[in-house]
Amino acid sequence: MLASLTMCALPLLTGARGDGCAANSRSPAPDVTGWWDVTYDDRLDVEITIGGSVYTAETGAQGGSVTITHAGRPLTFDLDCARPEILCPSEAWPSQVLAEQRDVGFEHRMYVTLPVQTCSGQLVSPAPGTCGAGTNNPECDQVCDGEIVTRNEERFGVIGESGRTFRLYLGGGIATNGINCALIGWSVADADLENVGSAADGDWEAIAMNAGLVTVGYSGGCLWAGDPDMDGELEALVLGATVKFTTGFTADRR
Repeated sequence: MLASLTMCALPLLTGARGDGCAANSRSPAPDVTGWWDVTYDDRLDVEITIGGSVYTAETGAQGGSVTITHAGRPLTFDLDCARPEILCPSEAWPSQVLAEQRDVGFEHRMYVTLPVQTCSGQLVSPAPGTCGAGTNNPECDQVCDGEIVTRNEERFGVIGESGRTFRLYLGGGIATNGINCALIGWSVADADLENVGSAADGDWEAIAMNAGLVTVGYSGGCLWAGDPDMDGELEALVLGATVKFTTGFTADRR
């Protein structure tokens, strides 16, 4: 939870709408407990950042290959959501979600069981020069030397102080080595809450999520399908790149 609380201080580089800073608030929050049915947009917006250059593209809801031209050379990224090591937005935030509020006195805290990535091998120190300031692993956390696998696990979210938004933290459990597809820590789901009733009357509850946005991020190297023998400088840029997927959603409470 402590790591999640620091997320509210991050700039909204993901384009997210939610408010993640009310986790310790003792003010009332709308009741969100129960099952939610989620409907997604039929597209994925893709943003690729390489060496300070930003490229945008769009794919269908299940992803696909995206080719860009950087430094005069074509680079292809494999964004296929069928790959088992990739959690696309509609997988990281599934189509049916059970939300719970169980911390007495802290109604703004919500818990949801979601697919979470884990390491099937050992956690080892990152290779020299692959972590630190300006990389996807600024704290030089240990990285996975095996494959990344997915299992269900509880994630922590926060209902905004106003009760009109929420933010759920999807990633950051494993530091990426640039090759494994591990979610970057700023991967989040946000939405506006449509509420009925009031805190004063004790019947305040959320009935829908609107203008939702799921954003997941990966290192560029794990998605790059380029030639490994190409120019070393360009290859290093790709390994240090980030790829961001975004898709919109709405949800209705059962």
